[in-house]
Amino acid sequence: MHQLLQIHAQMIRNHFFQDPFAATKILEFCAASAYGNLHYAHKVFDQIPHPNTFAWNTIIRGYAASPFPKPSLHLFRRMLGSGVATNSYTYPFVVKACAHLSALEEGQQIHSFILKSGADHNVFSVNGLIHMYATCGEVDLARRMFDTSPDRDLVSWNSMLSGYVNCGLTASARHVFDEMPERGVISWNAMINGYSKCNEMDSARELFDRMPSRNVESWNTLIAGYAKCGLLDVSRSLFDEMPTRNVISWSAMITAYAQGNRHNEALALFDEMTNAGVKPNWATIVSVLSACAHLGALERGRCIHVYIDRSKMKVDSIIGTALIDMYAKCGCIDSACGVFDAMKSKDVFSWTAMIGGLAVNGYGGKALELFGRMEEAGVRPNEVTFVGVLCACSHGGLVQTARWYFDSMRTAYGIEPQIEHYGCMVDTLGRAGLLEEALSLVQAMPVEPNSVLWGTLLGACWIHGNANIGEYVVEHLAKLKPDDGSVYVLLANIYATAGRWDDAKKIRIFMKSKGMLKSPGRSSMEVEGIVHEFYVGDKLHPRTEEIYRMLDEISSRLKLVGYVPNTTPVLFDIEEEEKEHAISVHSEKLAIAFGLISTSAGSPIRIVKNLRVCRDCHTAAKFISKVYDREIIVRDRNIFHYFKDGSCSCRDYW
Repeated sequence: MHQLLQIHAQMIRNHFFQDPFAATKILEFCAASAYGNLHYAHKVFDQIPHPNTFAWNTIIRGYAASPFPKPSLHLFRRMLGSGVATNSYTYPFVVKACAHLSALEEGQQIHSFILKSGADHNVFSVNGLIHMYATCGEVDLARRMFDTSPDRDLVSWNSMLSGYVNCGLTASARHVFDEMPERGVISWNAMINGYSKCNEMDSARELFDRMPSRNVESWNTLIAGYAKCGLLDVSRSLFDEMPTRNVISWSAMITAYAQGNRHNEALALFDEMTNAGVKPNWATIVSVLSACAHLGALERGRCIHVYIDRSKMKVDSIIGTALIDMYAKCGCIDSACGVFDAMKSKDVFSWTAMIGGLAVNGYGGKALELFGRMEEAGVRPNEVTFVGVLCACSHGGLVQTARWYFDSMRTAYGIEPQIEHYGCMVDTLGRAGLLEEALSLVQAMPVEPNSVLWGTLLGACWIHGNANIGEYVVEHLAKLKPDDGSVYVLLANIYATAGRWDDAKKIRIFMKSKGMLKSPGRSSMEVEGIVHEFYVGDKLHPRTEEIYRMLDEISSRLKLVGYVPNTTPVLFDIEEEEKEHAISVHSEKLAIAFGLISTSAGSPIRIVKNLRVCRDCHTAAKFISKVYDREIIVRDRNIFHYFKDGSCSCRDYW
């Protein structure tokens, strides 16, 4: 482009741009070349005094092939109004734009133009119409075009095959595939993709093994298919067998790990990718940032942000939203706000990520203020936005405000509350101690409550020690998750809080008879780019001896300043000293001890916990933050806890 601009300047200076051939050559490079600039192409086109058919086709084609094809339809209307004749090349470009936009009505209008012009026998136009109708979900119309086409080529067959695949009609797609007079690698890949989309991986693998020749897309399609079915090890085995890989191969495998909750493996594979000299694309970056967010790997996330800046990748809505989400979930809300404020163009996803990030970090007021700014900016909220808004109300104890927003979803925006919104309302009411109202809301829901919603209500029963409603909730939870031991553990804790020790012991005996186990607590923290994981009573870490010495020191120093261990939830028939030891080796305490011996004085200790922080660990963390003069940031299953100078940001309301 830089060189073309110089040539263009010389042409203007020497009055050569008036030559139609020279002008269209400039236009063609800008609109159709991979090195061009579509925005500049449009400016060039507007400077051509009397563009001919080739010039119109060139600019229409450029937009039709771009991620933003809508201008090609406006240009087509201008072309018709200008009196310049269309030809057989014009229609396939415009039909392609209609397919990208799923613009069925406009596509049918273009079809009528094709019929009137006599171009309906042109194979390129017919193929475009088959693809357009199939993409718009009108697969029967696509089939009618296919059946009445007098001249079908390989593209015709592939268009019909892909149409059936995209509509999930694998049987019809296979019928077309078997009838094809010839098959290219694209045909095989399309059929494999169809089976993969429908989770028919045995059929997909059978075709893959039969392929006369494969390209990298063949491997990528099968890898993505197995990953979608949760068979990540099979995907990785195929990935390792690939003779050649492209950026899509790497990205597909990294995304599979990130979406399959194998975040450490996603980061490790990303390191392999960069070491192999493969430049990641936006999809890779988003998946890696997602992995960092789930692990709370702030240092790694910051390194990727630096890479984005150095590579001069455009921080658009997609990457910007991923960065906001990563920083917010790593407890670095100032950096999340910095990214948000720097974004030139913000869509509903960017606003929603920032609102949700503020909410879970304990800035409920700012989250609601930002929602007001979003409305003023004319950005229409979606269902997920209201989850963030209601979450902000829940953690802030804003019951009346939550009720108002819950009602305004339907009245102001026509959004019917989904189960996630009911869950937020149950959480809001439950935290505030309005358990009867929360239960009534659950019972009156238009949709069947799921295990997450019942679990939210059970957690509220635990907070307020309400055993009666807790028993009722467990009856329903047991039907949905009969083998989940954590449900019964929580009920036992409710009994213990209420002083009903006999009932608590009965629950323990029942669990033992059924072989039920509680989900183990897991805490992770990042030190120098490496994520360390700890489980309750863990002794597998290389620095275990130092960690347990630090735990002993913490215990001694905390007792001197008045800390008394809360052993109520420990239901075993053991001495009080043994109960104290049982809670002293919870995973978050091990992580805090490791943080104290492995990070520099004064730096914050950041921890991610897979479960809710227990009351004793919450109390202990407040004491540790004051005694050791360290800020401790814990992200548990529900919210962030910022422990500093002996207090927590949640104000003991979590």
